[in-house]
Amino acid sequence: MYNYQQLAEKIFVIISLFFYTGGIAPFISETHSLYPVKEELPKICVAITLLLICARWERVINIIVREKFLWLLLAIALASPLWSDIPMITLEEVVPLVRVTIFGVYFATRFRISEQLRLLAWTFSIAVALCLLFGLVLKSYGVVGMGYVGNMEDVVHTGAWRGIYVHKTVLGTMMCLSSLVFLFNIFIERRYRLFMSVGFVLSIYVLLCSTTKAALGILLFIIIILPIYKAFRWNYNILLPLWIFILFLSGIILVFTINSAETIVTSIGKDITISGRTEIWPLIIEKIRLRPWFGYGYLSFWYGGWETQVADIWRELKWGFEPPHAHNGFLEICLSFGLIGLSIFIFSFLNYIFRAFRWLRIIKTPEGLVPIVFFTFSILLNLTESDFMRGDINWLLHVSMVISMLNKNKKYLISEQLLLSSSITYKYII
Repeated sequence: MYNYQQLAEKIFVIISLFFYTGGIAPFISETHSLYPVKEELPKICVAITLLLICARWERVINIIVREKFLWLLLAIALASPLWSDIPMITLEEVVPLVRVTIFGVYFATRFRISEQLRLLAWTFSIAVALCLLFGLVLKSYGVVGMGYVGNMEDVVHTGAWRGIYVHKTVLGTMMCLSSLVFLFNIFIERRYRLFMSVGFVLSIYVLLCSTTKAALGILLFIIIILPIYKAFRWNYNILLPLWIFILFLSGIILVFTINSAETIVTSIGKDITISGRTEIWPLIIEKIRLRPWFGYGYLSFWYGGWETQVADIWRELKWGFEPPHAHNGFLEICLSFGLIGLSIFIFSFLNYIFRAFRWLRIIKTPEGLVPIVFFTFSILLNLTESDFMRGDINWLLHVSMVISMLNKNKKYLISEQLLLSSSITYKYII
Protein backbone atom coordinates (compact mmCIF):
# COMPACT_ATOMS: atom_id res chain seq x y z
CA MET A 1 0.00 0.00 0.00
CA TYR A 2 1.35 3.38 -1.03
CA ASN A 3 2.27 5.67 1.83
CA TYR A 4 0.44 8.92 1.14
CA GLN A 5 1.85 10.49 4.30
CA GLN A 6 5.38 10.20 2.94
CA LEU A 7 4.23 11.54 -0.43
CA ALA A 8 2.65 14.58 1.26
CA GLU A 9 5.85 15.19 3.22
CA LYS A 10 7.97 15.07 0.06
CA ILE A 11 5.62 17.47 -1.73
CA PHE A 12 5.96 19.84 1.21
CA VAL A 13 9.76 19.56 1.00
CA ILE A 14 9.79 20.31 -2.74
CA ILE A 15 7.52 23.35 -2.30
CA SER A 16 9.74 24.59 0.55
CA LEU A 17 12.95 24.08 -1.41
CA PHE A 18 11.48 25.95 -4.37
CA PHE A 19 10.46 28.80 -2.07
CA TYR A 20 14.00 28.99 -0.66
CA THR A 21 15.45 29.32 -4.18
CA GLY A 22 13.72 32.72 -4.35
CA GLY A 23 11.79 31.92 -7.52
CA ILE A 24 8.59 33.80 -8.54
CA ALA A 25 8.59 35.92 -5.34
CA PRO A 26 10.25 38.99 -6.97
CA PHE A 27 7.29 39.35 -9.32
CA ILE A 28 4.67 39.35 -6.55
CA SER A 29 4.34 42.98 -5.46
CA GLU A 30 2.36 44.30 -2.50
CA THR A 31 -0.61 45.00 -4.79
CA HIS A 32 -0.65 41.49 -6.24
CA SER A 33 -3.46 39.13 -5.23
CA LEU A 34 -0.92 36.47 -4.21
CA TYR A 35 1.01 38.81 -1.91
CA PRO A 36 -0.76 37.53 1.28
CA VAL A 37 0.29 34.00 0.29
CA LYS A 38 3.86 35.21 -0.21
CA GLU A 39 3.82 36.75 3.29
CA GLU A 40 2.28 33.77 5.07
CA LEU A 41 4.10 30.95 3.26
CA PRO A 42 7.36 31.32 5.27
CA LYS A 43 5.45 31.10 8.55
CA ILE A 44 3.53 28.04 7.38
CA CYS A 45 6.73 26.35 6.17
CA VAL A 46 8.58 26.85 9.45
CA ALA A 47 5.56 25.73 11.50
CA ILE A 48 5.25 22.47 9.54
CA THR A 49 9.02 21.96 9.67
CA LEU A 50 9.04 22.29 13.47
CA LEU A 51 6.20 19.77 13.72
CA LEU A 52 8.14 17.31 11.55
CA ILE A 53 11.25 17.83 13.69
CA CYS A 54 9.23 17.25 16.87
CA ALA A 55 8.05 13.92 15.44
CA ARG A 56 11.65 12.67 15.58
CA TRP A 57 13.09 15.08 18.16
CA GLU A 58 15.34 12.57 19.94
CA ARG A 59 17.18 11.64 16.75
CA VAL A 60 17.48 15.28 15.71
CA ILE A 61 18.93 16.34 19.08
CA ASN A 62 21.38 13.42 19.13
CA ILE A 63 22.79 14.62 15.82
CA ILE A 64 22.77 18.41 16.17
CA VAL A 65 24.38 18.49 19.63
CA ARG A 66 27.57 17.22 17.99
CA GLU A 67 27.82 20.35 15.86
CA LYS A 68 29.24 23.46 17.54
CA PHE A 69 30.41 26.00 14.96
CA LEU A 70 27.07 26.19 13.16
CA TRP A 71 25.23 27.16 16.34
CA LEU A 72 27.99 29.57 17.37
CA LEU A 73 27.64 31.46 14.07
CA LEU A 74 23.85 31.49 14.41
CA ALA A 75 24.20 32.82 17.96
CA ILE A 76 26.43 35.66 16.73
CA ALA A 77 23.82 36.56 14.09
CA LEU A 78 21.06 36.54 16.72
CA ALA A 79 23.16 38.71 19.03
CA SER A 80 24.20 41.19 16.32
CA PRO A 81 21.17 43.52 16.82
CA LEU A 82 22.87 44.47 20.12
CA TRP A 83 25.66 46.34 18.27
CA SER A 84 23.69 47.27 15.16
CA ASP A 85 22.72 50.92 14.50
CA ILE A 86 19.33 49.67 13.30
CA PRO A 87 18.60 46.70 15.58
CA MET A 88 15.02 46.06 14.44
CA ILE A 89 16.05 45.81 10.79
CA THR A 90 18.93 43.52 11.75
CA LEU A 91 16.54 41.29 13.71
CA GLU A 92 14.16 41.14 10.75
CA GLU A 93 17.03 40.00 8.52
CA VAL A 94 18.06 37.30 11.00
CA VAL A 95 14.61 35.68 10.99
CA PRO A 96 14.92 34.18 7.45
CA LEU A 97 18.38 32.86 8.37
CA VAL A 98 16.96 31.06 11.41
CA ARG A 99 14.06 29.76 9.35
CA VAL A 100 16.35 28.32 6.67
CA THR A 101 18.65 26.80 9.31
CA ILE A 102 15.71 24.97 10.90
CA PHE A 103 14.67 23.54 7.55
CA GLY A 104 18.27 22.55 6.77
CA VAL A 105 18.44 20.58 10.04
CA TYR A 106 15.17 18.83 9.23
CA PHE A 107 16.25 18.12 5.64
CA ALA A 108 19.53 16.53 6.73
CA THR A 109 18.13 14.47 9.60
CA ARG A 110 15.11 13.23 7.64
CA PHE A 111 16.75 12.32 4.31
CA ARG A 112 20.03 10.74 3.25
CA ILE A 113 22.15 12.68 0.77
CA SER A 114 20.93 10.55 -2.15
CA GLU A 115 17.32 11.33 -1.18
CA GLN A 116 18.15 15.02 -0.79
CA LEU A 117 19.55 15.04 -4.33
CA ARG A 118 16.39 13.39 -5.67
CA LEU A 119 14.14 15.98 -4.01
CA LEU A 120 16.40 18.79 -5.22
CA ALA A 121 16.14 17.40 -8.75
CA TRP A 122 12.34 17.63 -8.62
CA THR A 123 12.63 21.15 -7.22
CA PHE A 124 14.98 22.32 -9.94
CA SER A 125 12.86 20.60 -12.59
CA ILE A 126 10.07 22.99 -11.67
CA ALA A 127 12.47 25.94 -11.60
CA VAL A 128 13.98 25.10 -15.01
CA ALA A 129 10.54 24.59 -16.59
CA LEU A 130 9.29 27.94 -15.28
CA CYS A 131 12.48 29.72 -16.36
CA LEU A 132 12.00 28.37 -19.88
CA LEU A 133 8.39 29.61 -19.81
CA PHE A 134 9.43 33.06 -18.60
CA GLY A 135 12.37 33.25 -20.99
CA LEU A 136 10.60 32.05 -24.13
CA VAL A 137 6.99 33.15 -23.62
CA LEU A 138 6.67 35.66 -20.78
CA LYS A 139 9.66 37.71 -21.91
CA SER A 140 8.49 40.94 -20.28
CA TYR A 141 9.13 39.21 -16.93
CA GLY A 142 11.88 36.71 -17.70
CA VAL A 143 14.18 38.66 -20.03
CA VAL A 144 16.08 41.79 -18.95
CA GLY A 145 15.07 44.93 -20.84
CA MET A 146 11.97 43.39 -22.45
CA GLY A 147 9.55 44.87 -19.94
CA TYR A 148 9.98 47.59 -17.35
CA VAL A 149 13.45 49.17 -17.47
CA GLY A 150 14.25 50.42 -13.98
CA ASN A 151 17.93 51.33 -14.16
CA MET A 152 21.04 51.46 -16.33
CA GLU A 153 21.85 47.84 -15.49
CA ASP A 154 18.65 46.74 -17.26
CA VAL A 155 19.86 48.55 -20.37
CA VAL A 156 23.37 47.08 -20.21
CA HIS A 157 22.09 43.51 -19.80
CA THR A 158 19.19 43.72 -22.26
CA GLY A 159 18.41 40.29 -23.68
CA ALA A 160 19.89 38.30 -20.79
CA TRP A 161 17.49 35.94 -19.03
CA ARG A 162 16.57 36.35 -15.38
CA GLY A 163 13.82 33.73 -15.56
CA ILE A 164 11.76 33.55 -12.37
CA TYR A 165 14.47 35.27 -10.31
CA VAL A 166 15.20 38.86 -9.37
CA HIS A 167 18.45 39.12 -11.33
CA LYS A 168 20.30 37.30 -14.08
CA THR A 169 23.16 36.52 -11.67
CA VAL A 170 20.73 34.76 -9.33
CA LEU A 171 19.39 32.75 -12.27
CA GLY A 172 22.94 31.80 -13.25
CA THR A 173 23.73 30.71 -9.70
CA MET A 174 20.58 28.60 -9.42
CA MET A 175 21.18 26.95 -12.78
CA CYS A 176 24.78 26.17 -11.85
CA LEU A 177 23.51 24.48 -8.70
CA SER A 178 20.75 22.78 -10.70
CA SER A 179 23.30 21.41 -13.19
CA LEU A 180 25.36 19.91 -10.36
CA VAL A 181 22.26 18.33 -8.78
CA PHE A 182 21.21 16.71 -12.07
CA LEU A 183 24.79 15.61 -12.77
CA PHE A 184 24.99 13.71 -9.49
CA ASN A 185 21.56 12.19 -10.07
CA ILE A 186 22.66 10.88 -13.49
CA PHE A 187 25.08 8.57 -11.67
CA ILE A 188 22.79 7.77 -8.72
CA GLU A 189 19.29 7.45 -10.21
CA ARG A 190 19.62 4.71 -12.82
CA ARG A 191 15.86 4.43 -13.31
CA TYR A 192 15.53 8.14 -14.13
CA ARG A 193 18.85 8.66 -15.91
CA LEU A 194 17.20 10.02 -19.09
CA PHE A 195 15.11 12.48 -17.08
CA MET A 196 18.16 13.64 -15.13
CA SER A 197 20.19 13.99 -18.33
CA VAL A 198 17.50 16.20 -19.88
CA GLY A 199 17.42 18.29 -16.69
CA PHE A 200 21.21 18.68 -16.84
CA VAL A 201 21.17 19.84 -20.48
CA LEU A 202 18.26 22.27 -19.96
CA SER A 203 19.91 23.72 -16.83
CA ILE A 204 23.03 24.49 -18.83
CA TYR A 205 20.92 26.01 -21.62
CA VAL A 206 19.16 28.37 -19.19
CA LEU A 207 22.52 29.14 -17.55
CA LEU A 208 23.91 30.18 -20.94
CA CYS A 209 20.83 32.33 -21.58
CA SER A 210 21.49 34.19 -18.32
CA THR A 211 24.92 35.21 -19.72
CA THR A 212 26.33 34.79 -16.20
CA LYS A 213 29.94 33.91 -16.99
CA ALA A 214 30.98 33.51 -13.36
CA ALA A 215 28.39 30.78 -12.76
CA LEU A 216 29.39 29.02 -15.98
CA GLY A 217 33.03 29.22 -14.93
CA ILE A 218 32.21 27.68 -11.53
CA LEU A 219 30.34 24.81 -13.17
CA LEU A 220 33.17 24.07 -15.62
CA PHE A 221 35.77 24.26 -12.85
CA ILE A 222 33.88 21.78 -10.65
CA ILE A 223 33.37 19.34 -13.53
CA ILE A 224 37.10 19.51 -14.29
CA ILE A 225 38.13 19.06 -10.66
CA LEU A 226 35.77 16.12 -9.94
CA PRO A 227 38.31 13.48 -11.08
CA ILE A 228 40.88 15.05 -8.74
CA TYR A 229 38.45 14.80 -5.83
CA LYS A 230 37.82 11.15 -6.70
CA ALA A 231 41.57 10.58 -6.66
CA PHE A 232 41.60 11.45 -2.94
CA ARG A 233 40.14 7.98 -2.37
CA TRP A 234 43.40 6.39 -3.52
CA ASN A 235 45.96 4.83 -1.24
CA TYR A 236 48.08 7.32 0.72
CA ASN A 237 51.25 6.12 -1.03
CA ILE A 238 49.77 7.30 -4.33
CA LEU A 239 47.96 10.29 -2.84
CA LEU A 240 51.11 12.03 -1.54
CA PRO A 241 52.78 12.32 -4.98
CA LEU A 242 49.43 13.44 -6.38
CA TRP A 243 49.26 16.23 -3.79
CA ILE A 244 52.77 17.39 -4.71
CA PHE A 245 51.87 17.38 -8.41
CA ILE A 246 48.62 19.30 -7.82
CA LEU A 247 50.39 21.94 -5.72
CA PHE A 248 53.10 22.32 -8.36
CA LEU A 249 50.54 22.59 -11.16
CA SER A 250 48.41 25.03 -9.13
CA GLY A 251 51.45 27.26 -8.62
CA ILE A 252 52.13 27.37 -12.36
CA ILE A 253 48.47 28.16 -13.13
CA LEU A 254 48.39 30.86 -10.44
CA VAL A 255 51.50 32.59 -11.79
CA PHE A 256 50.15 32.40 -15.34
CA THR A 257 46.75 33.76 -14.25
CA ILE A 258 48.29 36.72 -12.39
CA ASN A 259 50.55 37.60 -15.30
CA SER A 260 47.75 37.27 -17.87
CA ALA A 261 44.84 38.48 -15.73
CA GLU A 262 43.84 41.39 -17.96
CA THR A 263 44.01 39.31 -21.16
CA ILE A 264 41.95 36.49 -19.61
CA VAL A 265 39.29 38.80 -18.20
CA THR A 266 38.88 40.87 -21.37
CA SER A 267 38.69 37.71 -23.52
CA ILE A 268 35.44 36.70 -21.79
CA GLY A 269 33.91 40.15 -22.14
CA LYS A 270 34.73 41.45 -18.65
CA ASP A 271 36.89 44.32 -17.46
CA ILE A 272 39.84 44.00 -15.09
CA THR A 273 37.73 45.42 -12.22
CA ILE A 274 35.36 42.40 -12.49
CA SER A 275 32.35 44.63 -13.24
CA GLY A 276 33.48 47.21 -10.68
CA ARG A 277 33.97 44.78 -7.80
CA THR A 278 37.64 45.57 -7.25
CA GLU A 279 36.67 49.24 -6.88
CA ILE A 280 34.12 48.37 -4.16
CA TRP A 281 36.33 46.13 -2.03
CA PRO A 282 38.94 48.72 -0.88
CA LEU A 283 36.11 51.05 0.16
CA ILE A 284 34.48 48.26 2.16
CA ILE A 285 37.78 47.42 3.86
CA GLU A 286 38.04 51.05 5.00
CA LYS A 287 34.58 50.75 6.57
CA ILE A 288 35.58 47.51 8.28
CA ARG A 289 38.54 49.31 9.87
CA LEU A 290 36.13 51.71 11.57
CA ARG A 291 34.33 48.85 13.36
CA PRO A 292 36.78 45.94 13.15
CA TRP A 293 35.76 43.61 15.96
CA PHE A 294 32.00 43.02 15.70
CA GLY A 295 31.04 44.88 12.52
CA TYR A 296 27.74 46.61 11.84
CA GLY A 297 25.27 43.81 12.58
CA TYR A 298 23.86 41.09 10.35
CA LEU A 299 23.27 42.52 6.82
CA SER A 300 22.48 45.97 8.27
CA PHE A 301 25.37 47.91 6.71
CA TRP A 302 23.57 48.36 3.38
CA TYR A 303 20.32 49.74 4.85
CA GLY A 304 19.44 53.42 5.09
CA GLY A 305 20.54 54.54 1.63
CA TRP A 306 22.17 57.94 1.22
CA GLU A 307 21.59 58.88 4.87
CA THR A 308 23.93 56.24 6.33
CA GLN A 309 27.55 55.06 6.08
CA VAL A 310 26.91 53.13 2.86
CA ALA A 311 26.60 56.49 1.07
CA ASP A 312 30.35 56.99 1.56
CA ILE A 313 30.95 53.99 -0.68
CA TRP A 314 28.36 54.95 -3.29
CA ARG A 315 29.84 58.46 -3.69
CA GLU A 316 33.22 57.00 -4.64
CA LEU A 317 31.85 54.76 -7.39
CA LYS A 318 31.35 55.70 -11.03
CA TRP A 319 28.14 55.87 -13.06
CA GLY A 320 25.93 56.13 -9.99
CA PHE A 321 26.57 52.48 -9.09
CA GLU A 322 24.85 51.62 -5.76
CA PRO A 323 25.81 48.04 -4.85
CA PRO A 324 23.40 46.40 -2.34
CA HIS A 325 26.06 44.07 -0.95
CA ALA A 326 29.82 43.57 -0.82
CA HIS A 327 30.06 41.25 -3.84
CA ASN A 328 32.31 39.06 -1.70
CA GLY A 329 31.05 36.67 0.93
CA PHE A 330 34.03 37.02 3.26
CA LEU A 331 33.87 40.83 3.26
CA GLU A 332 30.11 40.64 3.87
CA ILE A 333 30.65 38.40 6.89
CA CYS A 334 33.25 40.87 8.18
CA LEU A 335 30.84 43.79 7.74
CA SER A 336 28.18 41.90 9.67
CA PHE A 337 30.22 40.29 12.45
CA GLY A 338 33.66 41.91 12.33
CA LEU A 339 37.01 40.14 12.41
CA ILE A 340 35.89 37.97 15.32
CA GLY A 341 32.92 36.61 13.38
CA LEU A 342 34.98 36.22 10.20
CA SER A 343 37.67 34.25 12.06
CA ILE A 344 35.06 31.86 13.50
CA PHE A 345 33.43 31.48 10.10
CA ILE A 346 36.70 30.72 8.28
CA PHE A 347 37.81 28.27 10.98
CA SER A 348 34.46 26.48 10.82
CA PHE A 349 34.53 26.34 7.02
CA LEU A 350 38.02 24.83 7.02
CA ASN A 351 36.79 22.30 9.56
CA TYR A 352 33.88 21.35 7.27
CA ILE A 353 36.20 21.00 4.27
CA PHE A 354 38.48 18.60 6.16
CA ARG A 355 35.39 16.71 7.32
CA ALA A 356 34.16 16.54 3.71
CA PHE A 357 37.47 15.03 2.55
CA ARG A 358 37.25 12.39 5.28
CA TRP A 359 33.65 11.73 4.27
CA LEU A 360 34.83 11.42 0.65
CA ARG A 361 37.32 8.72 1.59
CA ILE A 362 34.77 6.71 3.56
CA ILE A 363 31.78 6.93 1.19
CA LYS A 364 32.82 5.36 -2.10
CA THR A 365 29.54 6.07 -3.90
CA PRO A 366 28.78 9.38 -5.72
CA GLU A 367 27.11 10.67 -2.53
CA GLY A 368 30.58 10.85 -0.98
CA LEU A 369 31.53 13.63 -3.39
CA VAL A 370 28.49 15.83 -2.69
CA PRO A 371 29.66 17.74 0.44
CA ILE A 372 33.08 18.70 -0.94
CA VAL A 373 31.57 19.71 -4.29
CA PHE A 374 28.98 21.91 -2.59
CA PHE A 375 31.61 23.57 -0.38
CA THR A 376 33.74 24.20 -3.48
CA PHE A 377 30.73 25.74 -5.21
CA SER A 378 30.06 27.92 -2.17
CA ILE A 379 33.62 29.24 -1.92
CA LEU A 380 33.88 30.01 -5.65
CA LEU A 381 30.47 31.71 -5.66
CA ASN A 382 31.38 33.94 -2.73
CA LEU A 383 34.54 35.25 -4.34
CA THR A 384 32.37 37.67 -6.34
CA GLU A 385 28.95 37.41 -4.63
CA SER A 386 27.73 37.66 -1.03
CA ASP A 387 25.87 34.40 -0.39
CA PHE A 388 27.35 33.18 2.89
CA MET A 389 24.79 32.98 5.73
CA ARG A 390 21.83 34.24 3.71
CA GLY A 391 18.28 33.05 4.27
CA ASP A 392 18.19 31.10 1.00
CA ILE A 393 18.85 27.67 -0.47
CA ASN A 394 22.64 28.10 -0.43
CA TRP A 395 22.73 28.34 3.38
CA LEU A 396 20.07 25.61 3.60
CA LEU A 397 22.36 23.24 1.69
CA HIS A 398 25.36 24.35 3.76
CA VAL A 399 23.51 23.37 6.95
CA SER A 400 22.27 20.17 5.32
CA MET A 401 25.77 19.07 4.25
CA VAL A 402 27.26 19.85 7.67
CA ILE A 403 24.55 17.89 9.52
CA SER A 404 24.44 15.05 6.95
CA MET A 405 28.11 14.28 7.58
CA LEU A 406 27.25 13.82 11.27
CA ASN A 407 24.24 11.61 10.55
CA LYS A 408 25.04 8.12 11.78
CA ASN A 409 23.52 5.83 9.17
CA LYS A 410 24.49 2.18 8.85
CA LYS A 411 23.87 2.25 5.10
CA TYR A 412 26.75 4.67 4.80
CA LEU A 413 29.20 2.54 6.79
CA ILE A 414 30.16 0.46 3.79
CA SER A 415 33.54 -0.82 4.86
CA GLU A 416 34.13 -1.54 8.53
CA GLN A 417 37.72 -2.43 7.75
CA LEU A 418 38.29 1.01 6.23
CA LEU A 419 36.80 2.69 9.29
CA LEU A 420 38.91 0.68 11.71
CA SER A 421 42.04 1.45 9.71
CA SER A 422 41.58 5.13 10.45
CA SER A 423 40.45 5.67 14.04
CA ILE A 424 40.70 9.46 13.72
CA THR A 425 38.37 9.44 10.73
CA TYR A 426 35.94 7.12 12.53
CA LYS A 427 35.70 9.38 15.59
CA TYR A 428 35.39 12.52 13.49
CA ILE A 429 32.58 11.37 11.24
CA ILE A 430 30.73 8.98 13.52
